[in-house]
Amino acid sequence: TIYSAGSEWWNAQKAIDVYHAQKEKLIAIEKAEWEARKAKYPAATEIWLYMKELGWNDYVCAGIMGNLMTEVGGQTLNIQYWLRGNGYYGMCQWSRGYSKVWGADLATQCDFLRDTIKYELDTYGYAYAKGFNYNSFLNMSNEREVAKAFAKCYERCGSSTYTIRQNNATRAYEYFVN
Repeated sequence: TIYSAGSEWWNAQKAIDVYHAQKEKLIAIEKAEWEARKAKYPAATEIWLYMKELGWNDYVCAGIMGNLMTEVGGQTLNIQYWLRGNGYYGMCQWSRGYSKVWGADLATQCDFLRDTIKYELDTYGYAYAKGFNYNSFLNMSNEREVAKAFAKCYERCGSSTYTIRQNNATRAYEYFVN
């Protein structure tokens, strides 16, 4: 019995060692993939990871990213968060009235988005749907609808860009999730 138990323990230890080695390989592969994303699209990757750290799901992150791609990405993930023009600045092209974020770096802009999104969605959620609010937004499970909701409630932009923002959201989802 003791010999059998020792043998089982030995086999279990071997399996654990194999599991840990495989886990380390997978972590290294995932890290390399994120490093490659960051090398190709540094700002977009930083924004994506920031939103994920907040606990936002992939659809929410992609929907927001689709809007940023439209605002300052030239319909790509090359987010140029420092752009200004016609009285607007930053990744969301905030107006001068948003003085806290005017001329701010990317981290400050991400913090500003985090700090203002609940108010904006709770206040303007009706523009997307009756009873729609921040919590409804965070529970969405379609990047195209998230992009539209964000456009209507946060960006409050013209409806002529909704489809573009939705298509960009799908591209962001495919890039960061698949």
